[in-house]
Amino acid sequence: MRPTTTRPLPTPGEVPSLDAHASLPLSIAQVRLLLQVALPQPVLDLPAALALIAYQQRHNYAAYCSHRKRLLAHLQGLRW
Repeated sequence: MRPTTTRPLPTPGEVPSLDAHASLPLSIAQVRLLLQVALPQPVLDLPAALALIAYQQRHNYAAYCSHRKRLLAHLQGLRW
């Protein structure tokens, strides 16, 4: 059996409550920090890290092919 890959969610008593109508002027970095603390983070082991890298490489290659296809079509339309 594999160990769990996420941290347990906090109990309602561990989460501070905010006024429902209060608005906080937060920067993007502050929102990211709050989300990192509030949401469970996956623990990457070697197979998960390799799978993530493979996904990113497939995604980047598909984007490269798409952009190259568009660029070549654009260049074909130009007359020298």
